[in-house]
Amino acid sequence: MNKVVSKATLLIFSLWMLAACSQHHALQKPSNESEKFYGTEYEDGEYVSHLDTQKTVYASNLNCESVGGFSKAVHYRADQALTPNDRSQAGRPPFHVFNKDLPLSPGDMVQVAIENGEGFNGQYIVNPDGSLQIPLVVPVKAAGLGLSQVADNIEIALVRAEIFRPSAAKVSVRVMHWAPVNVTVTGAVFQPGRVRINENRQESVVSERVSATGDYAVRRSIVEAIRNASGVRPDAKLDQVILVRGGWQVELDLSGVVNGLPISDVALVDGDQVIVPTTGCFQSSLVRPSQLTPRGFRVFMSNLTSPVLGNAAAAVGSSSSSLPYGTTLLQAAVSANCVGGAHFTNAPRRVVLASKNPLTQEFQVIERSIEELMRGAQREHINPYLMPNDSLACYDSNVTNLREVARSLGEIVAPMRLLF
Repeated sequence: MNKVVSKATLLIFSLWMLAACSQHHALQKPSNESEKFYGTEYEDGEYVSHLDTQKTVYASNLNCESVGGFSKAVHYRADQALTPNDRSQAGRPPFHVFNKDLPLSPGDMVQVAIENGEGFNGQYIVNPDGSLQIPLVVPVKAAGLGLSQVADNIEIALVRAEIFRPSAAKVSVRVMHWAPVNVTVTGAVFQPGRVRINENRQESVVSERVSATGDYAVRRSIVEAIRNASGVRPDAKLDQVILVRGGWQVELDLSGVVNGLPISDVALVDGDQVIVPTTGCFQSSLVRPSQLTPRGFRVFMSNLTSPVLGNAAAAVGSSSSSLPYGTTLLQAAVSANCVGGAHFTNAPRRVVLASKNPLTQEFQVIERSIEELMRGAQREHINPYLMPNDSLACYDSNVTNLREVARSLGEIVAPMRLLF
């Protein structure tokens, strides 16, 4: 009798321990009081506002809590004009700032030809200070100016140095090679900050092009700069992209990149600033690969399904977690091998998605059952789009959980039989 009581007591204690140690969070709905998720249908973009520039900086002996948003990207509202601090000049910009004659930048290579100017003709590179070093004359300003203006500056320098008479100084300047430039991109992009565009080509290609007259800087455009910032977010306002140069600003319509209409792909110079405003709402039409959006991104997945004890054995590798832009939660669940198999045990499985809202900078978590995803795949609030660096985890169904509890219990009870 005592042995029976002891066995029953031991069995009850083992069940209690298993219940206490089991992972209940997979069966509970994550807390999301506002029910807001980046990508939810009819998202109105609450909490979208300008971030004030921090007035203080941090040091090792200071409290850094007041500068928590020091390096955060600023959200520029499309329905509000830029503040006076964001534009140093007012009125219409001068013609040479945004004209088709692309201004020179440090590192650009030009060919200078002067009539009867042997000893001055040749190829020159714009110095880091923005000047051209012509022999026997003071440095000539070139950065930020068009070719015709640079030619005029060289003529004036030659005349002032009394090397040429005004009527004899005739200068021609042509571009031989456009150098890489650094520009800043901020606003509704995935990775705002400074980007470097128009990287140098292979030496063999450069040498062949330098021997010819002229050069085509296809990777020095505003579209290339935005793409180097990891592309625009789904809330971007593409018809009001702002380009700031030399204290002046101009609005550009780049919506043609995604809707097939012609655009003006402005070439950039060193020091330009590109601002992509936000609409404050999610636009599904922008969640696809294009020249302005990411072509692919990484998602962190976990599918430790029983009895598989690792992601590799569960077919979750680098190829399955690197997804094309526009992938939905259901497609990612299929890629993570969460869908399929025995219907009775796998259909009730659940998938949890953790994502950081780029508008509010808050982590949001949603949970969906596989059955719910399959039946509501066409509804965005049930089957949302995934964003770069999202995290996805699959949990087994209740049937599989009970089976594993029984198996674990059997592994505990079996050795106990040898004791009695």
